[in-house]
Parts: sequence; structure tokens; C-alpha cells
Amino acid sequence: MKIWKTVFLFLLWALLTGFGSIIAAGEVDELIKDLSSGDKVKRREAARSLSLIGQEGKPAVPALVRALDDDEEQVFFWSATALANLGPDANEATPELIKRLRRSDRRYRDQVRLRVVTALTRIGPAAVPQLIDALGNESESIRSGAVRVLGNMGSDAHEASPRLFAMLADKEIYLGEAAGAALGKIGPAAHPQVLEALGSDNENVRAAAAVAIGWMSEVGEPAKRLAKRLEAEPSSRVMANGLVALNRVGLPGNQLLPLLLPALDHDGERVRHEAMNGLLSLRPDSRAAIPYLVGRLASGDPAKRSQAINLLGRIGPDAKEAVPRLITHLDQASGEEKAASRQAIAEIGSAAVPGILASVKQQPLAKLSDNTWQAQCLEEIGSQAAPALAAALKPKQADEVVYFALLGLKNIRAKSLTVRQAILPFLEYEKAAFRGMALAALVASTDKPASLMPRLQAAMRDDNTLVRKAAIDTLASLGPSARAATSSLVESLTDQDTVIQLSAVRAIGKLGSEDTALARRLAGMLDGAGTDLRLAVVESLGGFLKLPKSVVKTLVGVLDVNHAATQSAAFVALAKLGPEAKPALSALNKAVRHDDSGVRASALNALAKVETDDDKLLAVLKPALSDSSAKVRHMAIGELGKLGSDARPAGPELFARLEVSEDRQPTLEALRKVRVRDVDLYISILDNDEPLVRLLACQVLRRSGKGARKAEPELRKLLSDKYDYVRREARRALDAIK
Repeated sequence: MKIWKTVFLFLLWALLTGFGSIIAAGEVDELIKDLSSGDKVKRREAARSLSLIGQEGKPAVPALVRALDDDEEQVFFWSATALANLGPDANEATPELIKRLRRSDRRYRDQVRLRVVTALTRIGPAAVPQLIDALGNESESIRSGAVRVLGNMGSDAHEASPRLFAMLADKEIYLGEAAGAALGKIGPAAHPQVLEALGSDNENVRAAAAVAIGWMSEVGEPAKRLAKRLEAEPSSRVMANGLVALNRVGLPGNQLLPLLLPALDHDGERVRHEAMNGLLSLRPDSRAAIPYLVGRLASGDPAKRSQAINLLGRIGPDAKEAVPRLITHLDQASGEEKAASRQAIAEIGSAAVPGILASVKQQPLAKLSDNTWQAQCLEEIGSQAAPALAAALKPKQADEVVYFALLGLKNIRAKSLTVRQAILPFLEYEKAAFRGMALAALVASTDKPASLMPRLQAAMRDDNTLVRKAAIDTLASLGPSARAATSSLVESLTDQDTVIQLSAVRAIGKLGSEDTALARRLAGMLDGAGTDLRLAVVESLGGFLKLPKSVVKTLVGVLDVNHAATQSAAFVALAKLGPEAKPALSALNKAVRHDDSGVRASALNALAKVETDDDKLLAVLKPALSDSSAKVRHMAIGELGKLGSDARPAGPELFARLEVSEDRQPTLEALRKVRVRDVDLYISILDNDEPLVRLLACQVLRRSGKGARKAEPELRKLLSDKYDYVRREARRALDAIK
């Protein structure tokens, strides 16, 4: 069976390839004729066909060259592709292709240049003499294109080396460096010119020679000469180009490092930047730089310290020996430098975990919390830290390190049998703090936390407050999946310890409960409640999926309390009730003018859910668009978007938000939903700084058709917009208006 399948495929291939040749030979004249047709579809298909038939299309070269000027983009692209596919057989097109290296006025000018360069490159050595002549063309674009093609040809362009060498001193620096790159690609045949250029007194020539060396395929005499030259090179540009080149060509780390380290202190910003890049690319050889970088942490220059911290972090695990010194520096630093040190330790990754754990020794357990920099580092390292944390769990040596390892495992939530087995011994540990943290870590490490529900419920009856609280907080972290423990949480509402009561109240709110009786019980706890309990109850009620009307009245009463966090929490709960919370409308309308921006935002969100009269809602949302708080403004903008066309009366106020950069994105989203029809408003934003705003205006004006004729002068200005998609849409809008 396999033999017949192979035979069939061979015959099919032979038939198709033979058929292609017959078609090409018999129809090339017809295709050439179609290339000059008045039908753009015929021209495009002819060019595409010629690009596919290979050498049989050679007679079409003159026609293909003429087609390079076709107004239709696809005709140009397929014609250029056809010439490229003909390779050396398209040599007679070389002069015309070189002319078209001049900067094009076409829409996709970069693609045009790429196609022409590709065609010339495929023609190969036969085009080299004409390309050498083009190096002296008055057009800068043609000269740079010719340089690029010669570089693409590599060693086949060796005879161009003298002319390319002469271009290294071009007044246009990018052209000189492009010529250097071409010399490097030509290879050994161009080495004499590159070596001569390295010794030049002209900075531009030396800089271009450095670029050339970066394009060589191996470390040879030019690279060694450049390395020697950089030891005392006065030019920042030559120095920067040289470091890039030596790194790119693969100079061994032990030879490159002595150049990179001093360059970190160079006056030139680009030199310092390339020195940093070079160090990072040397990994693992970059380990040799660690002592030097660690020493810079003691520098009196903040820039040097920041540079060292940045590099140590980016070197990653290979910089693990720097962790103790980074930790010491972090303890002494402040502000951005402190944050950068923490980030560097996190980037070093799992190799930094032993050092992080060692840093918590001798600290009171009460201070070891999720808010410490160590905890933040472990969370950023993530599951990669789990093996080292699990290895630190030694019951016979339980101390601050062990406790913090448990805390770290709780936070990173690594699902691992090895981790769970390491945690288990601490569930029965004599010290309550360890039992509580172990319980939370165990739940975080399992894929099926519900299976641990009996253990959690038992822990809620532990003699120690810390363990009970840990069990309740862990249940809360499970959300609705912990509903089976509701009765145990309700029991904890009567715990003698107020800390346990608060934790139980908050946990109940995480369950997404629909138990209206339980909601009423929580609401009853508000009578005589202190600030903390009142806030906890209100937040918890906000987590219920359903609330009875009696609770709505209770929440409205809470709004009289002068406590911003409690009021905001009440608004969150009322928002979930929607129109059923109408008794709160008066309080909501008052709260949108509250001094606290968080309260205003929460009240506005709730009002939008409760108020059923769109006109009344608009009357509140429109002034909120000019609120001093971005959070409030964005809330108002979003709610107007949800109203859709009913929000059109707020059009002028919405358009005004497009003048503020931080409001533009949400406003654009809202306007697409509201669909304001005022042409004048869209004309007013055609000169907006944000291209996406101009694009939206063009799109709407296009859909308005002849009704947007007054926009024509402003739309014409956008035909020269620097963004292609804006130009294209402006052109479409003008066509629609006509």
C-alpha cells in the first residue's frame, strides 16, 4: 500500500510540474499582454502567474519592469516577486531596479524597497558592476539601497570592497556604517579595507569599521585589532560600535570582560548601555563580573549603585553569590533603590531563596507577614521557590526560617505532593503559630482544597486563637467552594474573641451566599457595633448574592455614619440589589458629592444600578465627567457608554474628555457605544493628538456620507497624517462624502 502511495505522489508531482512548464511556455505572451491590460484584475493575475512559472517567464522581463510602476500595489508586488524568482535571468532589469531604489511615494514604501532589494540580490553577481556604479549616484536612497544589496550578496560582491571602503567616510553617518556592514558581510576579501579603516584618523571611518567587524562570521585579525584599539579609543561612538561588534562576533568572555567593566563608567551613555548589554550576553561568563558589581554597591554615586543592582538582577541565577550583599544593601537603602534591590533579588530567582530565608533569622514571628519584602520576593519568584522552601521545613529545627518558609508556600500556592508531605508534620506542632500557618500552606498546595474541609472545621475549634483565625481566613480564601463550612463559620460569630468574630464575618461574605436569614443575622450585628465590626458586616453583606428588603433599610441607615470605607462598602452592596435599593436613592444622590473620591465613585456606580430614570441618571453623570478624580470620571464615562444612544445628550461633555490623555481610552470606548451623531463634534477632534481619536472621527464621518461635507477641509489635512491607518481612513471618508 505504501509503495502505491509513493508512486501516486511521484506521478502527481511529475504531472503538475510538467503541466506548469507547458502553461508557462504556451501562455507567456498572453500574460505579457495582460500586464498592460486596462483591467487591474487581469494585470494582477498576470503578474502573479509570471511569479510562479520560473525561468519560462524570462521573455516577460521588460513587461515586468514596466509593471513596477503600476498604480495597483498587488501588480507591483507580484511583478517584483517575478523578477526576484527569475534571479540571474532578470539581469537586464538591473538598471531599472536600481532606479527604483529611490524612496517611493507608494503607501507601503518600506515593502516596496524590500521587494526591489530582494530582486537585485537574487540577480546576483551579474548585477555587481552596476551596483558599484550606483554607489556614486546623487540619490542618497539609491546609494543606501545599493550598499544593502551588495552586503546581501556577501563574498559575491568582493569587487565592490574598494568603493565601499571609500563610502565609510560619507557625511551621512548611517550610510558609512551601512557600507561597513556590507564590508563585514563580504568576508575575508574585505579584511584589508577594514584593517586600514580601523587605523584611520577619521572617527566616522573607525566607527564604520567597527560595524563591519560585527558582521564577520568569526573572531579574526580585525576583531583582535579592534579589541586592542578600544583600550584607548577616544570616540564614544567608535567605542559603542566596537563593544557591540565584539560581542556580536563572539570575542571570548575573558578577553571582552576587561573592556566591558571600565566602559560601565564611560562618559557616553550609549557606551555604558552597550557595556551593560555586553555583560548580560556573556552569561555564564558574566559571573566573573559579580565581585566587581557587588563592590559598586558601596559607591557614593547613586547612578553606579543603581547600575550594579540592575545588572545583578538581570544576570539572574548566575548572580546568586551577590544575594547576601544585595540583602544588606536593601536594608540600608530607601525609595526606588530599595525597590530595585528587592526586584534584583527576585530576578535571581530560586537561587536567592536560601539567602531570603536566612534574612528572617532572629526576627519576631509577629513581624513575619505578607507585607515584608521577603514575602514579596518569594511571590515574584513563584513556584520555582517551592523546592528550596520545602527543604527548609525541618520540624526539629523549627524557627523563624521554618515559619517563613510555610508563609512563602502559602503565598506561592505551588501544587506539589512533595510540598504537602513537608508541611504535614507542622499541623500537629506544639506552637500554635506554626499550626495555623501550616494549615494555610497545606490548603494552598492542594488541587482539591474541599477535601481538607473537615481538617479546617476541626481547626476552627482549636484552643488557640491563632489557629482558629488561620482556619477561618483559609476558608475565606476558598470563596464559594467553602459554603459547606457555613454552619461552622456561623458558630464562630459567637466566639469570645472579637478577632475571630471579625474573621468569621468577613469569611461569610466571601461565600457568595443566598441565605437571607444569615444576611438578616449579620445586619442585626450592626446595632451598637464598633467601627471595625460595622465595616466587616457591611463588606460581608456586599458579598451576598441576595439580600432581603429589611437589610436594604439597614444599609441605608449605615450611610449616615461618617466613615468613608463603610459608606463605600454599603454602596457596593446596594449596587448588587439594583432597582430594589430605591430607598437609598436620596442618600446616593447626596453621596456623589462627597469629599472622598472613593465614596463618590462607589455611590456613582450604585446610582447607575439603582436609578431607573435615564434622564435623572444623565443629570448626575454629566457633571461627574469633570470630577477631579480620574476614578470618578472613568466611572461616569463607563456608565454613559452602557446607556448607549440614550446618552447622546452628554455628547459635548464626552467629547471634551478626549482632550485629557488619561480619559481618552475609556471615552473612545463609550463613544463607540453612544454613537453621537453631531458632525461638528467629530470635526472638532480631527486635530486631536491621539491618532486613535482621529481615526474614530474619520470612521464616523465616512459613515455619515454626504451629510459630512463640511468636514472635507479638515479631512484633507489628514491625508498627510504620519499614521498610515489615519491617512487611509481619511481617504475613505473623503470618497464617501463625494
